[in-house]
Amino acid sequence: SQNLRKFLKVVAKNHVALIMTAILALSLVFNPLPAMAVPSGGRMGGSFSSKSQSAPRVRSNYGSSSSYNRGYSRGYNTGSYYSRPSPSIYVNPLPFWRPSYYYSSPGVIVQSRGPGLLTFLVFGGMAFAVANAFRNFTPTEDTWGDVSSALGPGVSVAQVSVAMEVPKRDDPNSILSVLDRLAYTAKTDSRVGLQNLTSQVALELLRRKSSIVSASSSYKHHNNRNQAQRQFNNMSVQERGKFERETKSVYGGVDYTGADRKQLPQSDSVSPQATMAVITIILAIEGDSTKIPTIRSTADVENALRQIASDAKVDNCLQSAEILWTPEERTDTLDARDIAADYPGLRPI
Repeated sequence: SQNLRKFLKVVAKNHVALIMTAILALSLVFNPLPAMAVPSGGRMGGSFSSKSQSAPRVRSNYGSSSSYNRGYSRGYNTGSYYSRPSPSIYVNPLPFWRPSYYYSSPGVIVQSRGPGLLTFLVFGGMAFAVANAFRNFTPTEDTWGDVSSALGPGVSVAQVSVAMEVPKRDDPNSILSVLDRLAYTAKTDSRVGLQNLTSQVALELLRRKSSIVSASSSYKHHNNRNQAQRQFNNMSVQERGKFERETKSVYGGVDYTGADRKQLPQSDSVSPQATMAVITIILAIEGDSTKIPTIRSTADVENALRQIASDAKVDNCLQSAEILWTPEERTDTLDARDIAADYPGLRPI
């Protein structure tokens, strides 16, 4: 045992670097470093309000100027003589008031009544009832945001994310090339353009279902439109925060891409590279019919994408939509480890 201890001491002195390297390797295996943001990402979409509703007309309680002029034309004339107007009496309709008389204008006698005890009791009771009603009133989602559309009541917020293999990213038929073309051609400044874009992206993913290796989904229905829009915005910010750089951004018809990125030449020296890609669709759509299933299999992915592609074009139900993807720059690549670190919610299918 003593010889073994001496041997270990010698090894420890002469191979400290080796031992520290082994410890560091084991620590990285059992305690991996926190995930870093993916290198680059793209974004396109838009947001539109619901169908505009005309504001109710407010009818004025005051008489028109013509009736006012007719009242005075009886007492006054534009000629050279003056005719004394006949007196008119206006009675205040409020009950239980003590009458009093006074002249307010030539030939006009106004009868007014002072408030009595019964008047205070009546109006005091009415004020108490109104105050009590407001105090006991609790607003709910149904109270403020009940809407109905061709797809049903309320507003649904859904998200579908897929990770897929891209053998040749520069291939014109690859999903990354398709998204790059759509970012330049989509009309995101109109609702119809946003509907076509959302439906087209879902259809392109559906056509490449054999390349999808993992996916995730979420769905929530709201009766309050503002709450739905808030959740949509939170989901968008969360996904965009995973990008280290947002090198493509087209939203609501405005291209927010940096000027340096727009002028970047497409170099032929960059050979096609195999990579993984993550594409996310987030949408807020009226109704409760777009119920995205929890993804557990390839069939669930197909159903989710098929439902988005069809419901996005129904009437004016689509309120907001956003498509995000990574990597966006041609020199960036992703592997399975990057996706597992930055998108832990993706489930293998």
